[in-house]
Amino acid sequence: MCTQRQVLPERKARLPLMLHISRVSRMFPIKLKRYVRCVLGLCLVAANGTVLLAQPVAPLFPDTPANRALVSESLEVYWQADADYGKFITVNDVRMHYLEWGDATGVPLIWSHGYAHTGFELLGVGPQLAETGYHVYAISYRGHGQTNVDDYQFSLSHIADDIRAMMDKLGIERAVIGGLSLGGGVTTAFYENYPERTLALVLEDGGADPVQSRTERMFGTYAYKGSRPHKELRFESRFTAFQALAHAYMPSWGGELPTGAAPAFHSWIRATDNGEFVPHFDGPRMLGEGPAAYDPARGHELPLLAQSWRRNHPVITYRNLNVPMLIIDPTGDKIDLSTEYAKLKALHPGLIRLVEYPDTPHVAHLTRPDWFLRDMRELLKRLSTRNGHPGNARIREEQ
Repeated sequence: MCTQRQVLPERKARLPLMLHISRVSRMFPIKLKRYVRCVLGLCLVAANGTVLLAQPVAPLFPDTPANRALVSESLEVYWQADADYGKFITVNDVRMHYLEWGDATGVPLIWSHGYAHTGFELLGVGPQLAETGYHVYAISYRGHGQTNVDDYQFSLSHIADDIRAMMDKLGIERAVIGGLSLGGGVTTAFYENYPERTLALVLEDGGADPVQSRTERMFGTYAYKGSRPHKELRFESRFTAFQALAHAYMPSWGGELPTGAAPAFHSWIRATDNGEFVPHFDGPRMLGEGPAAYDPARGHELPLLAQSWRRNHPVITYRNLNVPMLIIDPTGDKIDLSTEYAKLKALHPGLIRLVEYPDTPHVAHLTRPDWFLRDMRELLKRLSTRNGHPGNARIREEQ
């Protein structure tokens, strides 16, 4: 059964959510040289147990009144979004958190976030997707955000099972399944296990290349990082935790916070009972740590989630693809997967649409929301032509 999250009594009246998100995003004036820090397709903040967050952060996000106001206001937006759109549903003995936009007239879209993110990564585009004609469910899968677990013996396929169970409980026969980065891996695992429950697929810079092959190619470049010791991060305040996230992510975003990013940061910060603030996820228990996390020959030593991700091979999974697919390739990411994406498209040129986003970092929908919404609208049109308005979708043309 799904439950609506209650509003905390101390929260005050707020601006309309999207206006408030836009206001918060404009408050960030820092301009930085653009670069992308990723390892094997995942930001270093995730892949190496959050080592990046341990580096000095003040130069990128100084302690100023403006930045403190940004953190405070974006926290209010996060709370309001969770109150308005946040729900829980119990699937396979896991109490899973998700955000929901839209209604039963829309085409179901179930979105899986990138590793170390949460469903709040879709906050900047979720309402617009609903207006386009989707009924959006942005899940926070096992071990992330408010979806807490004690048992870390789970794989991509276990998360796919959770999505299937969610669909059963909510009465969703088929859905568009999509995700970013590792969430793309979840998407591929879902299709491998439940192709009959899939209307279409969206792979945003993840799930469309063989990860083990990528690990082998890049081992020489990133092997040294495996010698970095894992450091358990604890912060004295929410602001300093936010500083660390800003330091890790903003360089790849051109020195600015995209719409929806600042509130999403708060979903990645967890307050402890003793007043400290810590990351919301346990990296070593999901993707591992040390040299094995980067060594293509030592995948068997890693947690089950990492093992299943390494074994993701879309050319095999999608060999009999029979639904439309959208692949988003942000070419500003230093990890060039365009050749692998092209190989997958060549298998089913009539079903797979491959779209490049020039000069765009890994989290493409945050930095190019207009492009993302354009391509998601086009996918709806393809579904309408193919299936005759699946799920009574409301397909709205741009004015």
